Amino acid sequence: MLRGLRVKDFAIINEMNLEFREGFTVFTGETGAGKSILVDAIGLIIGGRAATDVVRDGSDEAVIEAIFEDIKDDGLLEKIGRYGIDPGGDEVLIRRNISANGKNRIYINGTLSTLSMLEDICSGFVDIHGQHEHQNLLKKEMHIGYLDAYGRLSNLKNRVREKYHYLHQLRGRLNRLEEDSKAKRDKEELSRYQLTEIKGAGLKAGEDRELALEREIMSHSKRLSALSDEAYCLIYGNDGAILSELSKLEGNLTEISEIDPKMNDTAELVSSSKVNLREASDRIRRFRDEIRYDPARLEEIEERLHLIEKLKKKYGPTIEDILACQLKVEKELADREHSDQDIKALQKEIDRILTEIETEASELSKLRENASGELEREVMQELSLLQMENTKFVVSIDRVPLSQNGFDSVEFLIANVNEEPRALARVASGGELSRLMLAIKSRLSSVDSVGTMIFDEVDAGIGGRVAEEVGRRLKSLARDHQVCCVTHLPQIAAMADTHYCVEKILVDKRVATRIKRLDDQGRVEEISRMLGGKDKTKTALKYAEEMVRLGSR
Repeated sequence: MLRGLRVKDFAIINEMNLEFREGFTVFTGETGAGKSILVDAIGLIIGGRAATDVVRDGSDEAVIEAIFEDIKDDGLLEKIGRYGIDPGGDEVLIRRNISANGKNRIYINGTLSTLSMLEDICSGFVDIHGQHEHQNLLKKEMHIGYLDAYGRLSNLKNRVREKYHYLHQLRGRLNRLEEDSKAKRDKEELSRYQLTEIKGAGLKAGEDRELALEREIMSHSKRLSALSDEAYCLIYGNDGAILSELSKLEGNLTEISEIDPKMNDTAELVSSSKVNLREASDRIRRFRDEIRYDPARLEEIEERLHLIEKLKKKYGPTIEDILACQLKVEKELADREHSDQDIKALQKEIDRILTEIETEASELSKLRENASGELEREVMQELSLLQMENTKFVVSIDRVPLSQNGFDSVEFLIANVNEEPRALARVASGGELSRLMLAIKSRLSSVDSVGTMIFDEVDAGIGGRVAEEVGRRLKSLARDHQVCCVTHLPQIAAMADTHYCVEKILVDKRVATRIKRLDDQGRVEEISRMLGGKDKTKTALKYAEEMVRLGSR
């Protein structure tokens, strides 16, 4: 429950410290005094987003602190610990500094925290019901949440929602894969043609250079044959050939060296030259003999080089580039096969998840059907206590295509006796909406674990005996919850266990909000004001005193 609240430099609040108690607490005061500002401050403590314009004019920052105690939820304490925050026993201290320059800070039990952490931890501490909820009650899409909360179906609903979102993600992935597969399929015929063309050519790296050289040699075969034949004859084949003359020279030098040994080296040089020239003549002869002019082979080479040039124009400037293109196309085709396998696996997963969702959504529909009848009965019981005994409340459930909420569309309908139920927006007045909201919240409170419930002027459009019954219902809620209510109705204020008066005062020539706890006499005077204005007549005071006495029962 909320034990203490400190607000400083927030809107028109200069500084205030409030101690909250168990039971039913009301805040009253003139319009514009700052009652709803107090509710706004509590909203920021449980994770609401803050604007810089909430900082009081002339101040650098607004500060809001709150302490919640008697925290019994072990799961919550464990969550606080997971965030690296000291659980602090059974207390949680929240501090928000809202800077005028936009640099805001949040502390949970003294640890610097984020807004998402604050919302995750503290959203379950306080339930704020403002006038805007009357409008929410007119929104059909909000009704399913009320029914699920009443039926304690949130866990099952969350499972359906999570799986539905997962299913949506899977379907998105499947669509992208299918689009990619279609694009690859459209390109597949071209890819297979390219692969067939390249592989059919049977290319080898460097082949074009070898063929070009062979073509060059064959194109000059006659000239090469003549030159090599002449060279061979000069060395060996003709009369007076070089080798023949060298043999004579070798004989002369051998004879000389026998007489004069110092010519041995010279003789050996000539002998070595003779050996080398003989080797050269053998190579020239083989080269000459291998030279041939083959028009068929030359035509084959030309055709092969033409094919290679054609492939180069399509796939790259070199044979290496063409072969790299072949590998790329082979990979694309392999990826296409893998993509088909991925699509099949993904479709199988989608079918599995869809079956699970449909099973759980069907179970959720049955539980909603059961809960709807109970909610109808209990809300009508509450409405009868709120002077709406002739009003019929109906929870209409229609089956719709599967969505994150399952198979159901839920709408609350009301009707007078012997009339067909209609949508709330068509038949409900503002006062009826206020009472209907209170009736629903009263029933939800029995399944709601939240410790503190705040009602911000939800009594709009009602008065008289109805206002008295609303007060009794709020006081009844306070048996199991800490209930705070901002109200303009004396019938409700008279029911309070604790009564605060909110008023606007001048401090140093500036308007500020002051909140003070009223004693018994103060309560009588404030309720007298609410009954008849500023002039406190004896009759008004006596009537107010009687209201306080009856309300304290």
